[in-house]
Amino acid sequence: MYDIPADLLLDSRRMIIRRPSLNDKGDAMKKVIVVLFLSVLIFSVDAIDENTYNTYYPGTVRPWFEHARATGTLTAADGRILHWMAIETPHEKGAVVIVPGFTEQVESYVELLYDLRNEGYSFYLLDLRGQGLSQGDYPSRDRWYVKNWKSFLSDLELFYTKVVRAKPHPTTILYGYSMGGAIATVFAAEHPDAADRLILLNPMYRINSSPVPIFLMRLVAGTMTLFGGGTSYLPGYGPYEAHPFKNNPEHITSRVRYEERQRLARTTSAYRPGGITAKGGLELLALSAAALRATRKVTMPTLLIQSGKDQVVRNSAENRGAARMKNCTKIVLPDSGHLTMFEVDAVRNQAVDAVRAFLDYGSL
Repeated sequence: MYDIPADLLLDSRRMIIRRPSLNDKGDAMKKVIVVLFLSVLIFSVDAIDENTYNTYYPGTVRPWFEHARATGTLTAADGRILHWMAIETPHEKGAVVIVPGFTEQVESYVELLYDLRNEGYSFYLLDLRGQGLSQGDYPSRDRWYVKNWKSFLSDLELFYTKVVRAKPHPTTILYGYSMGGAIATVFAAEHPDAADRLILLNPMYRINSSPVPIFLMRLVAGTMTLFGGGTSYLPGYGPYEAHPFKNNPEHITSRVRYEERQRLARTTSAYRPGGITAKGGLELLALSAAALRATRKVTMPTLLIQSGKDQVVRNSAENRGAARMKNCTKIVLPDSGHLTMFEVDAVRNQAVDAVRAFLDYGSL
């Protein structure tokens, strides 16, 4: 097995890898200039080609997923029914626990799970409350609302206790995307025994509220909530709307992957998330702030993948968080937007390669 040094750029597609340094005054990250051509070691042999996606995904990937997965439900302390999914591997190398992002569901990870199917890991995913097939704090799915962001932590702890730890694992890796990355960061800080390693993809350490300043967003959301409008949409948000691929609001660059997301939304109402509410906005702001503070307590080996063209979260906050973590390697994908795993192959495969390498080698 090859040992990949921590401060090396992964492959010829020019991902930028930086090691955090708290001693850096101007820039919190030290740019590494060593470039290696490791395509013989790391390449997306299992990734789906966009050119054959429309036949291969429904004909091969979906049947594999339907056969491999196991599903179940949990009852949270407040009575909410939470949906989970697992794909377990005999003689596993370990377990990967995936925390989805804002409005995501376990179905968002079908392609990634297929990409990683030969890595020898078992995978465990939880639909966060109010997302996917899990019940939420608001009776309908047409608006994103949560009473208290800390319920995500208690739900995840329940999932660990009842499902993930129902059997022993040689090692456990916690993976979080966007809002799920913020949840995973706080969880890892509060439960250092929950995982041996941490993977964060575009973690939500600060929301990009542009053109509205964060303080104004907090003021509006707080005022609305104070006067009984906590379940009302924040200005600019509303019920779910379908959009064509061209100029899609999520800035996804892969047409076939965007159309698959749209197909899921058409066929299952639970996958048609509504806009964010005032109270939901307040809780998101509180979660992101707590996650950034929690980075000081994260000591496990961590891979943070950052998107250079992210318009949803602030890269500057990710830089600060990465610098505070004791053992973090940050990779920058210059051409990726926020939804990295739904980008075109040339961008998406870089992230898959990095995740695969971190699973295989334990560090980069």
